[in-house]
Amino acid sequence: MTSRLLKQALLVAAATLSATAQATTTRTCSSYKIPITASSANLVWALPPFSNNFEVASFVDAIASRSAGGPETLFQRAPQNVSVNYTIAATFCQPARGQPGASAHNGAVLIATHGLAYDGSYWDPPIDRVKYSFVDYAISQGYSVFFYDRLGTGDSSRVSGYVAQLSNQVAVLAELTKLVRAGKYVGSLGKPSSVVYVGHSFGSTISIQAIANDITAADGLVLTGYTLNSDVLNGQGTAEISALRIASSLNSHRWGQLDSGYVTQVDVFANVGAFFAAPDYDPAVANFAQQTRSPMGIVELITSQVPVHPVGYKGPTLLISGQKDFIMCKSDCDGGVLNVTAVDVFSTAKAFKAVSYPLAGHGINLHLNAVGAFKEITDFLSTNGL
Repeated sequence: MTSRLLKQALLVAAATLSATAQATTTRTCSSYKIPITASSANLVWALPPFSNNFEVASFVDAIASRSAGGPETLFQRAPQNVSVNYTIAATFCQPARGQPGASAHNGAVLIATHGLAYDGSYWDPPIDRVKYSFVDYAISQGYSVFFYDRLGTGDSSRVSGYVAQLSNQVAVLAELTKLVRAGKYVGSLGKPSSVVYVGHSFGSTISIQAIANDITAADGLVLTGYTLNSDVLNGQGTAEISALRIASSLNSHRWGQLDSGYVTQVDVFANVGAFFAAPDYDPAVANFAQQTRSPMGIVELITSQVPVHPVGYKGPTLLISGQKDFIMCKSDCDGGVLNVTAVDVFSTAKAFKAVSYPLAGHGINLHLNAVGAFKEITDFLSTNGL
């Protein structure tokens, strides 16, 4: 997925982690470069591109202001309808034949979409997979997982940071879903019996928007690091605490090919402030997340918190956020705040459950008790027939 050489080099840096354990599951994985054509109605950036980090800092201050204008101040009035060819890097993993429990959910495929600041390896990081790999845990429960680098990240096609946004990311997911349902790029599985969307943060926004566009797209929905409660959503605070800088200005060797629309956290402490909750993480894992982070497009950031309300969705839906999620709940997801709006939006779902997951922040998968969150997800799906 993301540059293999970079990942291997960073594994050495991650040696300060507790000794990396071998996965307890047996899996069969295939990696793909998938050509697709995605059609979307894209917002068109109306401002001059950033020329330096002073402008980025000023822009963040402006959009974080309580008197900030709406999207009409940032984009041209009319969206642009486009149809573009992309190549998407993806990996499909399934339980190996003969593994105990391999047939339990062997026809179900979880399509996992990562959020901002990550690439597809968020679901299967090359560090202590027993503790941090959602893919390994899901496979241990008999599920297959299709995960990919979103457009503009990892080994997928690059686009301008002023172009990458919710609409084209949703279009990519829709095309990938069609292929998976047709039994393509899923190893030896064939056509799946069911498809479940699993998203994290912006990946949850993408997943729920794909459902809003087509309520038959997925048979189940898992939204992690997410909320529909605008009263506790902390987008403005997140923009400020992230201390964003033009990515190429921080590392021209690694990100020199990206335009100034791609921004990233200035240091590990900005990353920790938004994504981690003390004391429930290993600092070495936080450093690893910072070293392997993926820059975000500025328009992705702006469109990441667009309110999306699918109508009439019937699939089982789980919303799970870290109890101390700074981004989604201002560091306090207890007290039923995750149910607000969501219970109405998913009133037609076969089942709906909202979980404030203990001892975790926004990047649930990289906290010390991530496996418990993985269990919440697979238990919910299994209980509801998926």
